[in-house]
Amino acid sequence: MPVRKKSAKPAKKAAKTKPRAHASTTQVSGRMGTFTVARGHVTIGVPAFWTFRQTNEDLQVESPTGDTSVIVTAYERNTDGSSLDARTYLDHFLANAPHQSRIQRNGASKSSAAARYRDPDGHNWIVQFMTNGSTLLLAELSTSKPLNGREAKLGMGVLESVALKRKR
Repeated sequence: MPVRKKSAKPAKKAAKTKPRAHASTTQVSGRMGTFTVARGHVTIGVPAFWTFRQTNEDLQVESPTGDTSVIVTAYERNTDGSSLDARTYLDHFLANAPHQSRIQRNGASKSSAAARYRDPDGHNWIVQFMTNGSTLLLAELSTSKPLNGREAKLGMGVLESVALKRKR
């Protein structure tokens, strides 16, 4: 039986590849499940393998290592009838928070205000207040990992996923 020669195949063209960029928080938040509280006015994203707990006062999402956590606490407006202002509560929170580094504030409005700082123990904190006028949410991220690491970015994705429905 004659032996067949393998035909020469043309060389494959090298695929043009782009260098991979770091995962953005929008890509990270796409891999989360969503939890909505019973009243239906607060939602939060929960990444796979992270621990989720709901207590009477707050929602807690914690990384598998325990080094990163996001805690969301809701407060209701007093009966005085005045609208809640996120900037006021952020100022009060930061005045009492122990911080070692310079506080970096993000854009603040009456409905949302946020800041980032490092405490004396070396933990990174991102706090965010949001309100719809009658309910105030305090969402805080605490991590001992660098903020540009994967676990901290997932935590920031959780923080960005927190949503408060407008009042009816």
